[in-house]
Amino acid sequence: MLAEWSFMGFLLPPLAVPVLLALGVYLLLRRLFVRFGVYHWFWQPVLLDIALYALLLWAVLMLGGALPIAG
Repeated sequence: MLAEWSFMGFLLPPLAVPVLLALGVYLLLRRLFVRFGVYHWFWQPVLLDIALYALLLWAVLMLGGALPIAG
């Protein structure tokens, strides 16, 4: 069973840190996409945002060893 983490008296679920890390990287990439006009090439930019965040969260969880590797 996964234990909760204590941060300054607050109990955080184990998934909170990877979610916040992926959110930070997503916000940086989104700012770059807006600056360079990447959203101009997509019909639904919101779908790009959702897919990008999902892939970033998956990558953070895989690099952190939280997901089992199928083999």
